[in-house]
Amino acid sequence: MAKNLAPKQLTPQKRARNAGPPPQPARLHPTRGLIARLGLVGLDALEPVVLASLSTAAPLLLIGAHGSAKSLLLERIAQALGLRWRHYNAALVNYDDLVGYPLPDERGQLRFVETPASVWGAQAVFVDEISRARLDMQNRLFPIVHERRVQGIDLADLRHRWAAMNPPATDDDDEAAPYAGSHPLDTALADRFAFHVPMPDWRHFGADEQEAVIRAHAAGPDADAPAAWSAALQRTGELLPRVERAWAAALARYVRHLAALLDEAGFTLSARRAGMLARNVAAVHAARLASDASATLEDSAWIATLHSMPFAASGRHLDGGRLLAAHRQAWQTAAVRPDDPMGRILGERDPVERVRIALGVELPDGELATVVTDALHTLPDGARHALAQWLFESGAVERLPVVAADAVAEAYRDVACVSEVAELVRPCTARYHTWLAIREHIKRDATPGAERRANLLAALFGRSQLQTKADVDTVLERYATTCARLEVAC
Repeated sequence: MAKNLAPKQLTPQKRARNAGPPPQPARLHPTRGLIARLGLVGLDALEPVVLASLSTAAPLLLIGAHGSAKSLLLERIAQALGLRWRHYNAALVNYDDLVGYPLPDERGQLRFVETPASVWGAQAVFVDEISRARLDMQNRLFPIVHERRVQGIDLADLRHRWAAMNPPATDDDDEAAPYAGSHPLDTALADRFAFHVPMPDWRHFGADEQEAVIRAHAAGPDADAPAAWSAALQRTGELLPRVERAWAAALARYVRHLAALLDEAGFTLSARRAGMLARNVAAVHAARLASDASATLEDSAWIATLHSMPFAASGRHLDGGRLLAAHRQAWQTAAVRPDDPMGRILGERDPVERVRIALGVELPDGELATVVTDALHTLPDGARHALAQWLFESGAVERLPVVAADAVAEAYRDVACVSEVAELVRPCTARYHTWLAIREHIKRDATPGAERRANLLAALFGRSQLQTKADVDTVLERYATTCARLEVAC
């Protein structure tokens, strides 16, 4: 019997899905070049999401068609970062493959005999084809993803948990799913993955990118890929706590409004997911600021939201246009300022310059206090004291809220006030020689500002923050250098 070769009629939902990726805001600035340096083409837009996942050790789930480089991306990231990692095919793996073989020890307690493939000692675990795993296997994988534990035993070295799957059938499919063996994940398991990343379809690439994909078998990682990835992760990690402190309240409002809008549309976010989403936005924004100081928080929120929805993995289709509309309405309702100067401030690497920029723009008291206190906590002794002196003696401290002003006064007190140090120090000890170096410096220093430098050294010595003669020289150099930059007498 001849097959019917007439084209299939698509539902409106399928036509929308086949039309291409969901609409994007006009201003997207993904981090530059990291995935390309791994020899992979067309995945640049995923870089801030991948960096955010790596920097927070948040579980990452890749969802995409066969041949979309899911496994290759994670393999090359693991290699670039020098991670000890394990790659399991969930459709084939047995529990013994994960934990080794159980044997009783001499005390009759159960222990596991490790194999080269077992999970013990791994820093990263990649579970491929997780949607093809039996339900009992999904249940056994659950504590690895959620708790980093096996049989109640901590996996002390494990940091990164990754998984990949083909798209399962969704709730509005009226035809056979293209991947008959890929089943929707259990909702609770899907909710444990912080990031749900749809892999780009190469059919939507430009001609040059498509041809580069075709030739990709000849491409490999650049020699500088490991250094570039390590540097990007370090910078993201430095920025993340500042982003969280600066925008925690605004992001909580945004997520609350977004969750309410999605709930009205029948897509309910768990409390866990809401918390994950707020953290994901902060991490994505830190990753974008690491390479682009002009990155906007609104675009970071959209990128994070687009890659944090758990519904597709559980077999539910959330239209991209509807999600974008909800994002824009939630952002407007949360009243996060689109021209927020904090982006420029947080993008500045130098703490002293961040404070100078913050004092030159209009910031709410809370954000100004965050910038100043963060700088005081980040700067080392000497430099921190010079900044506090400048803030105090220039009168800028009068603009600060009480908490930040107190932090400035505490550091300034070390310079401006005499510290009485009464201590019996045993001869020939490191502390004794440190004190001799301080005393010798005080005796020889007759230049202007000598009293302040003596006060500073005495205060730090009294709190045991100077351990060697080299520490004394380092603190004095930092103090003088920072004072010179701020044009304040030291």
